[in-house]
Amino acid sequence: MIGEMINSGLQYLSLLKEVPLRYLFLALLTYYLSVVVYALRWKLVLRGMGKDAPLLELLKAILASIFMNNVTPTSRGGGEVLRIAWISKRKGIPLGISTTSVVYERILESIPVFALFLVGMFYFSQVPETAAFIVMALIIAVWVKWDWFVKLSFKLFRKGASEEEVERIASLKDKHHITLGGIVLSSCVWILDVVRLKLVTLAFGLHLGWRLLVVISVANLILGLIAFTPGGIGIVEGGLVGVLIHFGIPMALAVPITLLERFISYVMSSLVGFFVLVTSGGWGIWRALKSQ
Repeated sequence: MIGEMINSGLQYLSLLKEVPLRYLFLALLTYYLSVVVYALRWKLVLRGMGKDAPLLELLKAILASIFMNNVTPTSRGGGEVLRIAWISKRKGIPLGISTTSVVYERILESIPVFALFLVGMFYFSQVPETAAFIVMALIIAVWVKWDWFVKLSFKLFRKGASEEEVERIASLKDKHHITLGGIVLSSCVWILDVVRLKLVTLAFGLHLGWRLLVVISVANLILGLIAFTPGGIGIVEGGLVGVLIHFGIPMALAVPITLLERFISYVMSSLVGFFVLVTSGGWGIWRALKSQ
């Protein structure tokens, strides 16, 4: 049995060697383009709070945080803490403002995620109108109970919220250009995520529909959120292979598709993030955080 597993593994690796370089390059490009969009969104939110930081510095903080997310247990276990401390220490932004900016980013990100879930519900639901009604009701409830949702977000982020921090985020909601711009940029990130998945599947000759790719992307997102291992190792890979097989993709393709996707989103991102961490002074910031 062990010999069969080794042979299967070698076959999957041989398939990766046959991946056209143009698809690998384009998939990597879409991944790092999404990181740049993340940095632009963070910069926009900080400006809305009366602070600013160079885009390059924000980009470095995000790249380093991706590495920390990949090596610490639970989703975003250490990365978000690192980038909060990074921008506070290196650019003198008060810790409360940097923390609030990151939490507000995640709140804005939840809106396009809702839209992705809506597409997924349409895919499976026999009554799409009901699915649309449920999602719209949730969005309206969040908007009406905005302060409560903000406090809940802080709790999910494992940080107590002061009244000042809640008021700061509540005031951002009234700055429509910040809110709208953040939602647009968040949507661009998830569109790029689906495009990357499209490129990865095309690398193996699969022409999957966009709606199915959105559903697979949502499943991949959920796997990453519920995974308790560093970077979701084992859980994300096994889950994504299972999802692909569920939608009729043979294991002989599901495994190499998953391996290529994880090579881009985990291996390469970890290598680049570690390089940024050790060459830009981030390692000292992380050690200081661990000592506290």
